Amino acid sequence: MRTMYKTISLTVDAEPREFRLKKLDAFSGAFLLRVLLKHIPEGETSKVNTQSLINLLFTELSEEELRSLMTTCLNHTEVLLEAGYHPVMIKNEWGFPELEYDTGSCLKLTMESVLWTLSGFFAGSGSASRPAVSPA
Repeated sequence: MRTMYKTISLTVDAEPREFRLKKLDAFSGAFLLRVLLKHIPEGETSKVNTQSLINLLFTELSEEELRSLMTTCLNHTEVLLEAGYHPVMIKNEWGFPELEYDTGSCLKLTMESVLWTLSGFFAGSGSASRPAVSPA
């Protein structure tokens, strides 16, 4: 059975929060791969690991590419609130405004999503976090 969700915990405003990442759809995953492959020298994909992906994402991507990538990943992320899971972003708007000025948490969520999505494409790019079971 395909794993569609993965949960991770982060501290936001000194409060532990549970986030659920939803697997990127095929179009978003293809966009992500296209953006990254533009910045990896031909024949070097076998040398890409977690650290090189982090460096690539946050040093090589243009501001527009990074914004688009973060928005895509955060649109596939939910936060657990008292009433249940709630979207972190809905299109280009914050669904969970507590993250709007929390750069570290947004980058961490983006990186986790990228690593999880690309775990089969690059050697050593998988995340160490354990995926959650898909809800029924």
